[in-house]
Amino acid sequence: MMALSNSLQSGQVPMLCQMCEESNEIKWKCLQCDFLLCTKCQQLHQKVKSTDQHIIIDIKDITTYQQEVNDQPDIINIPCSVHNGQNCCQFCKTCEEIICSLCFLQAHNTHDMIGLAKEYELTLKAVNNFHTEVEENILQIEKGLSKLDIRKTSEESLYESEKQKILNRERTLKDEIEMHTHNLLMKLDHRRDFFKKSVQNEENRSKKLKKELEIRRESLDHTLKQNNATEVFNIFKQERQLRADSKQRMAPANSMMKGLPQYVPGKQPILMSQHGVLTELGDKEQYKFNFQVLQQFKTKFIIVNNLVCCEDGTMWINNSMTNKLRKIQLKKGSEPVQILKKLKAFAYSMALLPTGDLLISSKTDALQILSKATGEIKRSIFSFAPLLTLAVHVTKANQIIVGVRENGEPFPVNGPRQVIVLDMNGRKEKVYHLDNNGQSIFTAAARITSDNDNNCYVLDRLNADYDGRIVALNKTNGIRWVYSDQHINKQRTFTPKDLMATKSDNIIVADSTHHIIHIIDTYYGQCLYYLYTKDQLGIQLPFSLDFDNTGTLYIGCGTFINGSVEAKLYTVQVSGFGIW
Repeated sequence: MMALSNSLQSGQVPMLCQMCEESNEIKWKCLQCDFLLCTKCQQLHQKVKSTDQHIIIDIKDITTYQQEVNDQPDIINIPCSVHNGQNCCQFCKTCEEIICSLCFLQAHNTHDMIGLAKEYELTLKAVNNFHTEVEENILQIEKGLSKLDIRKTSEESLYESEKQKILNRERTLKDEIEMHTHNLLMKLDHRRDFFKKSVQNEENRSKKLKKELEIRRESLDHTLKQNNATEVFNIFKQERQLRADSKQRMAPANSMMKGLPQYVPGKQPILMSQHGVLTELGDKEQYKFNFQVLQQFKTKFIIVNNLVCCEDGTMWINNSMTNKLRKIQLKKGSEPVQILKKLKAFAYSMALLPTGDLLISSKTDALQILSKATGEIKRSIFSFAPLLTLAVHVTKANQIIVGVRENGEPFPVNGPRQVIVLDMNGRKEKVYHLDNNGQSIFTAAARITSDNDNNCYVLDRLNADYDGRIVALNKTNGIRWVYSDQHINKQRTFTPKDLMATKSDNIIVADSTHHIIHIIDTYYGQCLYYLYTKDQLGIQLPFSLDFDNTGTLYIGCGTFINGSVEAKLYTVQVSGFGIW
């Protein structure tokens, strides 16, 4: 039939109407008669009473109809499981089984029956309902597994954090015990020194007195041996005068000075309250991080590489691939962004100056500056020749931090990779370059942020596949910690695209490849929480981040290769954990 249809449609085999046998304009087919008809005969065929119920279709629909017929289940040729050679023709509602005519006569003739086609329709509907229910159950289980994964990674992070707190408390107690021991020993040493000095003073006094008495004894011995009355009267007078003087009275050596104190060990063991105890947290404390999408907007970009919020509620966004830079404003209830200014400019990274001017890193040897007043882009005074600029960031202390690299291909490293700190006049204050082993700290400083204490955090891109890590720098040209997500999930790559410090000194990192936002503790460099943006917020491919002055988080996204051609921008309310 398919071959016939193709032949008729292509006109390769001319045929005549099988009723009038005159017209060759074949357009219809009667399925019951298996006749090919012209339009005139088709109309007559439908008027004949004996054939008015026949199904007549357009010959162009023969293939489609045949496919539909083939897709229909064969309910006529269902073999009976009891009588060989018999096909089932009815459904016994009493026994809930399909039966043939012999089954009906022998065992089911008094039962409640229904036509096989009708029962198939009802059964198919029930099976479809079963299928939908199973699909919903699978979806719920998948959501549960996703929550378990979130809980697992969250608890693993919590374990690392709490373990570190316990060890820190142990060190604190050790330090306090050592300090107390030191103080006790100092007091004991002081008392010993005081005792030794007291004994020495008493010894010196007693020895001096002894010497004086020995001299007096010699005088008395000499007088007694001379048998001279005058000397006897004189020495008697001297001795009586000496005895009358209280200072010269003989006093034996005093050994009753205050001695050393005795150490009495504490009778109580170190109390748990002095170290700390493990307490169960309620659900609200366990899941204190809270994100809620407020609105989504369309940007007309294929990706939002950077976004920078301005003080007046506007923002700058860009698409590096198409060299498009836009100043936009978001209106509540309006899905498209309102474009205030269009510029053709490449921007690898952007940062806002206190003046409202926009610093732009375009991978050249100097930063560019977009004037708020004139709207023009010019070369700035911040030059790094012959190196090329990468990330740019402005701290709360009005320092400019720039990542730089040598000219040429970004990977592998073939020259200096640095992070340079400048003042507003362009003077270098610090250069981060090599670690304590003389190795380069960075591969490619793609993004930079800083916390309230002006500690610097660098998104270091490791290769062309966007694998990366977060490097926390101290203020003495060294590394505080490195975060790469591998301590939690060794199977998953870490592909950070942007990072942002919060007012509560957490770091949030967008990993667009896995639709995850990491919340990192700045003190230990440990992940406090994973936000699965796709499952929890419906946000896919989070790429760029920024906060406005009200604490609203903005998330710029990318697009899939074969998906939407317009990247979205989300406003997100964050609460419950002091992230802002």
